[in-house]
Amino acid sequence: MNITMSPAPTDEEAAAIVAATEVLWPKAATLGPVSEPRNTSWRFSSRSWAQPTPIRRLRPWR
Repeated sequence: MNITMSPAPTDEEAAAIVAATEVLWPKAATLGPVSEPRNTSWRFSSRSWAQPTPIRRLRPWR
């Protein structure tokens, strides 16, 4: 890494600036082991039309 600063800092200031830059600079993320792909096929969560009509009218969200 090549950094130029003006006015020239002291050696201690330059070391502190470089250390802060190293800490704050984003690093490449390391990936963990690759897992198998998720099953993305669509499935029914329930079949409300299969129940009798009076039971379907008692939905909790209405």
